[in-house]
Amino acid sequence: MQEILVLAAVALALFALPRMMGKGPAPEPVRVVRRRPALTGRMRLAILVTLFWVLGAAALLEPWRSDVQAYLAVGLTPPAVLWGAFWVWLGYRKYRR
Repeated sequence: MQEILVLAAVALALFALPRMMGKGPAPEPVRVVRRRPALTGRMRLAILVTLFWVLGAAALLEPWRSDVQAYLAVGLTPPAVLWGAFWVWLGYRKYRR
């Protein structure tokens, strides 16, 4: 009977004690908070001016009736160039830090 109690004590020491002692509290995982870039007032104004430019050029040049190339040159190219330059500038500004 004593041998059985010794075996039970050894099994308890091997399996139950490490679980009871534990390793302490687990470290909390690091949370990465991603901020959504907010639209500033200037950005909203730039989007609105771009929209008015494209629609105004379409209303004045009427590309569905006349020359489409004039509309592309006057109506779509300037906003595309300016927004493309702004996009490149933001990329350089981001990696300059």
